[in-house]
Amino acid sequence: IYDSIKEFIKEYNELIKEMDTLYNAKSAKGYEPLTDEEKDAMSDTEVEKWESKIKDSLLRRDQTLGSVTSLMKNVMQKSFEIDGEKLSLSSFGIATAGYFDSGENEKGLYHIDGDPDDSSTKGNSDKLKTMIASDPDKVASFFSQLSKSLYDELGKKMTSTSLSSAFTVYNDKQMKSEYDNYTKTIKKWEDYVTEQEEKWFKKFSAMESALAILESSTSAL
Repeated sequence: IYDSIKEFIKEYNELIKEMDTLYNAKSAKGYEPLTDEEKDAMSDTEVEKWESKIKDSLLRRDQTLGSVTSLMKNVMQKSFEIDGEKLSLSSFGIATAGYFDSGENEKGLYHIDGDPDDSSTKGNSDKLKTMIASDPDKVASFFSQLSKSLYDELGKKMTSTSLSSAFTVYNDKQMKSEYDNYTKTIKKWEDYVTEQEEKWFKKFSAMESALAILESSTSAL
């Protein structure tokens, strides 16, 4: 039970840190995609750094990412009633570190008191192991409810709508529709440009023929 809980907290922490890192990324203002000419004038390392700067900031302050992260954090703060007793993660010695004690993008990460692999809490008494030893069913019940709540809330967040498919956070249907419309518009204008090119090529060809006849007549005169 302890190993399962520890693995759950570990994977949750990794995911939240990655999401917070993407959300809090530094601005890439002034960094535009490079043209082929600009790439040729730069070294491979410079090009890689430039493009990484843009990619790393793609989800900066993204509203959808922020809402998913907030949802997950709120679920982890919930309390559940078991045998008439309200329990939360803190009841098992699992909590986030202090605001000023946490590293960058690590304020939402959880630590288990007494965890020998966690330098910040390994010196604390192991409340989780004590509760597992005294009442394993209560511990299992709490974490079953917590994980189910997290799964259910994320499921609601990813229900199908007119703008997005099921199990999708972003408006993929809307994005596809917009992409298709852009593609049609580009094709329409490409066809128009081709028609105009052919039209003016014919006119210039006729003009060149007329100029050639004129020049021939002038030479004869």
